[in-house]
Parts: sequence; C-alpha cells; structure tokens
Amino acid sequence: MSRRIRIFLGVVLLAISISLLIWGFAPTRREIRTQPIAPNEMQLPYLIESVS
Repeated sequence: MSRRIRIFLGVVLLAISISLLIWGFAPTRREIRTQPIAPNEMQLPYLIESVS
C-alpha cells in the first residue's frame, strides 16, 4: 500500500472513532410516559388465608 492510502485510511478511521466517541458521550433523549391507573388497581391483592 502506498503511504497516501495508509494516511487516508488512518484519517478516516480516526474521524469515525472520534464521531463515535462524541456520540457515546451525548446525553440521551428524555422520554416521559404516563399510564393512568384505575383506583381499583391500586389496592393490595386479596389473600385467602385458611383458618383451621
């Protein structure tokens, strides 16, 4: 391989690496999801206890 091709490939690899590094440190997009909960679903479960 000639020297120019190696330098070009090195610069391309360096540019890809730096862009992935910057992308990795970027903050994530915030998402808020609201889900309505009915009052009857907020009760504790009914446990059947055997009385002997």
